[in-house]
Amino acid sequence: MADIVLLIIELVFFTLGVMTVLTTLKDWKLTRNRILIAISIYLVVVLGKSINDIVIYLFDLDIEIIVAGGLTIGLIIGFLLFAIQLEFLFYLKHLPKLYTLPFFCSFFLALGRVLVDSSMPFIIYAMIVSYGSAYYLIKDGRKSRNGLAIGMGLFFLIWGLGAQFQINIVLLSFKLVAMVALLLGTRGFYEKYVVVNIEEEQKVIETWIARLVVKE
Repeated sequence: MADIVLLIIELVFFTLGVMTVLTTLKDWKLTRNRILIAISIYLVVVLGKSINDIVIYLFDLDIEIIVAGGLTIGLIIGFLLFAIQLEFLFYLKHLPKLYTLPFFCSFFLALGRVLVDSSMPFIIYAMIVSYGSAYYLIKDGRKSRNGLAIGMGLFFLIWGLGAQFQINIVLLSFKLVAMVALLLGTRGFYEKYVVVNIEEEQKVIETWIARLVVKE
């Protein structure tokens, strides 16, 4: 029964992820903004991991492919995701000199996992990347009224919080909420309902009041 619930949540997560990718690709065709391609690639990797999880839940498998030492395929995918995440942040911060840093960090952390079977370095690295990226993206997104940045920030933050739990149902629930937050970001939800331009709204109110006064 538990596996059925996990499967359903994972399927919903995957469906929302596909919808998000289709939206970012559609926006890319209109704007040709390269960052949308980067987000799409990131999500494709996430969805690849999701497909693997769906297969495990569907056929009741418990497979963890070990590459060497304590390094598994799942960890390699995790390192790749965090590398792309940092690349995304450095791109937004206009720091081209740091573009190679995420891959060096991932390589040496993966090598360390081969030599020493400890998950603590990966956990610390994941927390720094997730929370650091989330803080900057949400803060900058609110300032610039960029709903996509807010959505990405919430995605990293919520997923990062969920990753602190070792219970599958809790982690999957956080993942699902994170994907919903990102999907809303790609659909213009935050610009319309969250980060409303206060100055523009004030002008509209003043114009409306002025018209009422004239009519009276």
